[in-house]
Amino acid sequence: MKFYQLGFRYLQRKKGKTILLLIVLILVNSMILGTSMILRTTNESKQAMQEKTNSKIVAEITSKDSKITENEVNKIETLEDVSSINRIGRQEVFPNNFAPVTLNTSTNEENLKIALLSYDDLEKDSPFSEMQYRLASGDYIKREKKGAVINANLANQNGLKVGDTIELSTENGTKVSVQIIGIFMSAGNAEKDQPSETTAVNRIENQIFIDNSTYKELFKEAEFEKICIYSKRPEKLDVLETSLQKIFGNDVALSTSDTLYQQMSAPLEQISKVANLMLVLTLVTGTVVVSLLLCMWMRTRQKEVAIFMSLGKTKIEIFLQTLLEAGSVFTLSVLGATAIGKLFSGVLQNIITSSESVTENLKVVLQIQDIGMLFLLGGAVILVALCCSILPILRANPKDILAKMEG
Repeated sequence: MKFYQLGFRYLQRKKGKTILLLIVLILVNSMILGTSMILRTTNESKQAMQEKTNSKIVAEITSKDSKITENEVNKIETLEDVSSINRIGRQEVFPNNFAPVTLNTSTNEENLKIALLSYDDLEKDSPFSEMQYRLASGDYIKREKKGAVINANLANQNGLKVGDTIELSTENGTKVSVQIIGIFMSAGNAEKDQPSETTAVNRIENQIFIDNSTYKELFKEAEFEKICIYSKRPEKLDVLETSLQKIFGNDVALSTSDTLYQQMSAPLEQISKVANLMLVLTLVTGTVVVSLLLCMWMRTRQKEVAIFMSLGKTKIEIFLQTLLEAGSVFTLSVLGATAIGKLFSGVLQNIITSSESVTENLKVVLQIQDIGMLFLLGGAVILVALCCSILPILRANPKDILAKMEG
């Protein structure tokens, strides 16, 4: 009779032992499956959270003599951990087809110029993101949206509106035309609080925001005062900071901004640590309990194994028979644990989101990779337990076993 026939017949004969082993394995596998689901969910949540938190490093010049060059920007864009950058430039230029807002009667250049600020994305890292300014009409500057955003008072004074074109020029005569895509106002109408002697270039009304493509047309060798570098991996922000320090040297000050990531990741880290500890304890306890159960099982089968070996059955065949027996029960237990995991996934979700500190919307759902992990870890438990129970018997001499049993 083949080993697999003997294995299935043994399970049919020993229904009580089979059911006991099945119950134990269902409990162990349910714990393994539950902790695996929690770990996978928290890892997926952390990955999704990395995109939402916008963790960044801000590089800012330390003096007016130092600037961030386009060459340095190109080097930054090649770094592996960089997801995006926001270049911020500032220059003073002359308005060509409109007049700046001013109450100062001075005729010097400061009272004739306007402040030009360039952005890749105006909605981030700007007075708009800090709620100092708000968009009254139109759109923000984006990578795909080029143009200028001007103050409402400047627009009213010059009869300008969204869609009109303004012309700007530098001291050396370079000119550029740019379309108005947005009009902004300051929060709390701060324009009225400015002293009358404030020169035009320093007034809020004369701040004009433009995209960096237009900025580079106006200043052929564009240089930036500030650049915000967004990271793909907020947990490795220190590694990115080291790489940036090598590019900039000592001319640029670096500061990190990952407070939101730290606040959101802390509870997830705690959940991961608890789940990992539970998984380790489950694996160790499960291995010990199943090993003891199989050892007790095998002690009653020593005579049977010795007789099989005396009749010419190889140790490999005997091992495969016991492996088939344990493997069959294990497979049934996986089905049972999967059904339990499916039913209680909502309970697991409520447990890990019951803390007020967990701000992420965690969704614990049974997936195919959870079942795969269960087969891997649960299979390791049953294999180790089986080896602990059967190998001492297989290594013994059949005659010694029979003599001991007869004695």
